[in-house]
Amino acid sequence: MCRIKYGKAISNNEDVRNLITGIILRQRKEYYKDNIVNVVWGYLDGSSVTISRNELNHLVDSSLDVFGRNNEVICKNGRYKTVGL
Repeated sequence: MCRIKYGKAISNNEDVRNLITGIILRQRKEYYKDNIVNVVWGYLDGSSVTISRNELNHLVDSSLDVFGRNNEVICKNGRYKTVGL
């Protein structure tokens, strides 16, 4: 996997999307969506990108949906698991 930008290195929305993707695909245990949102929110500290918590929730939802349709993430009762690890 590639190196993911965080903090001051995040300069646009694509960097935020890459951060979300990297965090989701690196999960080794089951997790809730809120866990991902909280981790991404922490990594955004110091970034020049302005994004609301609501917008971040939407981006994480969208990413999890795409990964679910591609069978890269499984969701049962609100708990997610990244496949292939």
